[in-house]
Amino acid sequence: MKFLLVKLNHIGDTLIMTPTIHAIREAYPDARIDVVVRKGCEGVLEGNPDIDNVFTIARPEKERRNPLEGLRENIRLFASTAFRRYDYAFDLSNSDRAKLIIALSFAKHRGINRWHAKLGWKKYLFTDFSDYAWGKSHRVLQDFVTVKDILGFEQEAGPLRISTEGIDLPSLQQRFRLGAKPYIVIHATSRWSFKEWEPARWREVIRALVASGYDILLSCGPDPREIATTATLAEGFPEVRLTRGGTSLRELAALIGGAEAFLGVDTVAMHIAAAVGTPVVALFGPSSEWSWAPWKVPQRLILGDCPCKITRKFVCDKSRLLPCMESIRPPEVIEAVKELIEGTAAA
Repeated sequence: MKFLLVKLNHIGDTLIMTPTIHAIREAYPDARIDVVVRKGCEGVLEGNPDIDNVFTIARPEKERRNPLEGLRENIRLFASTAFRRYDYAFDLSNSDRAKLIIALSFAKHRGINRWHAKLGWKKYLFTDFSDYAWGKSHRVLQDFVTVKDILGFEQEAGPLRISTEGIDLPSLQQRFRLGAKPYIVIHATSRWSFKEWEPARWREVIRALVASGYDILLSCGPDPREIATTATLAEGFPEVRLTRGGTSLRELAALIGGAEAFLGVDTVAMHIAAAVGTPVVALFGPSSEWSWAPWKVPQRLILGDCPCKITRKFVCDKSRLLPCMESIRPPEVIEAVKELIEGTAAA
């Protein structure tokens, strides 16, 4: 059997697909499983034993795409997938580009979730459909049940998966001067600044955790704004180390895997923590926690009151700290971290 899965979203969405891929591998141990993702997202799939090939296409950020390079990528992708004779191909992102890739794969069975998809004439590009209403479900299940409905396998959705094989954790920890004391990884930044929390409040949390005997690793992406923000948070705290966006996704996974806990906002680092089984405290404001909560890991969610996410009609000024994030106070975050670590240790 040969399978093609196309997921053209962001890095977190790519990682969220891994329980589905693993279930296919369990159901069809000798299958060939290929995936297509956005360039820059493939890092969370590197070394994944469930996957045979990872193909990449244009980056998620439109401003970073080059039309000529995009054309070349399309040609390369077509050459790589069109004649593989896939038995099943799945569009897991419901995008026009994904539909084109699925159509040009010439797979015998071409599947998609059509609940809320508004396919119109594009339904004729597909042969198999899932009607799973995923609106109030976790996004892991959006992928998983779509594929399960069409393939009919018996597996249930397992944990997220990211490979840290070959990563030398002791050397990594030495690089960041970690390991002498228990440490907590904090990821305070996001590509979408409206998910973030006020720096002064982060510093209050850091101060309390340092006073409790923890070292802190402040991780961030490679964006200059994120690097500058985390540098500001670390000022005056010799116990705080900075990644400065200088780790690979798999290296970050290994570092988080060695931590007592992960604390952060809704971002890919939170999902990486879930993938390596590290307890998570996550701050959710405008993000829908029912869709994006860390999957199958000990957790505490700190929720800012956000009526907008119920109606999906966001009216707040995204140029400033959102009221829902502003309603979250440092003491409840500090207490959640301590309770989670103590509870996990007791368990």
